[in-house]
Amino acid sequence: MESKVERFVKHATFTIERTYAANPEKVYRAWSDPVAKAKWFSKADEFDFRVGGREYSSGGPPEGPVFTFDACYQEIVPEQRIVYTYTLDMNETRISVSTTTVEFAPAAGGTKLTFTEQAAFFDGHDTPEIREHGTGEMLDALGKLMEEADGRTAPKVEGKGITNQREYNFTQQQLFAAWTNPKLLARWWGPNGFTNTYHEFDLRQGADWRYTMHGPNGVDYPNHMKLVEITPSEKIILDHQGSPEFRLTATFDDLGGGRTRLTFDQQFAKAEEFVEAVKYCVEANEQNLDRLGALLIETAGVQ
Repeated sequence: MESKVERFVKHATFTIERTYAANPEKVYRAWSDPVAKAKWFSKADEFDFRVGGREYSSGGPPEGPVFTFDACYQEIVPEQRIVYTYTLDMNETRISVSTTTVEFAPAAGGTKLTFTEQAAFFDGHDTPEIREHGTGEMLDALGKLMEEADGRTAPKVEGKGITNQREYNFTQQQLFAAWTNPKLLARWWGPNGFTNTYHEFDLRQGADWRYTMHGPNGVDYPNHMKLVEITPSEKIILDHQGSPEFRLTATFDDLGGGRTRLTFDQQFAKAEEFVEAVKYCVEANEQNLDRLGALLIETAGVQ
């Protein structure tokens, strides 16, 4: 006598949030364009991105089962929301039916994505915990793609210098304005949690920039920079006075198509100060460039 297969349904809802260093338009495109989506999701055999349209893919590892993803788009609000329902089959067995909502919102650092899945899992072939974990890895892969698409490169530490570099989907003039308008500069300058008050600011060669950085710990850090050289939309060179003593060179390279590469280069005068600064400056500078990107997105590169 054959034993009966146990049949049961487990319902579950999970939400995953991620913040990507790219604007909502770019993150949305990674979901709505089949070529872009294939870079982080399974390549679709059919992709019809419209309300009522179908996305279908089938495949799996050479030695393993075939998984079939069959989705229908229920609602699309460009750059704001995508809602779709889908079934997932393993070989000939249906293992789940889901409703998924993907929301996009501007946020510090670029875009906050909220992924919510409401699913019915059948007969123990899959579990909410496994699905949530796999979805998290999938969204991390999307984040890596967004970083690559935003032109992030690994910081370089050589000699007594630290170089951070970033590409932005904004013009040289828009980036230059964020550096030379003190109201804008005060909003992004420094690592996460810092704010600034500028006391003296002048764009003439040899001028002094005096400002106070207000740390998230409540401590104030007075700073004094001297403007060594300025070439409109192309280059700014500043000497930081006092400890640590360093020269900061910011160059803005036009990549065409409204895209600009910013090179943020610090060269320290004293080896001992460099050794101490490198412990925090590499990551702090990356946060600084993240904040600049977020400001450009928020203000749409206002000049």
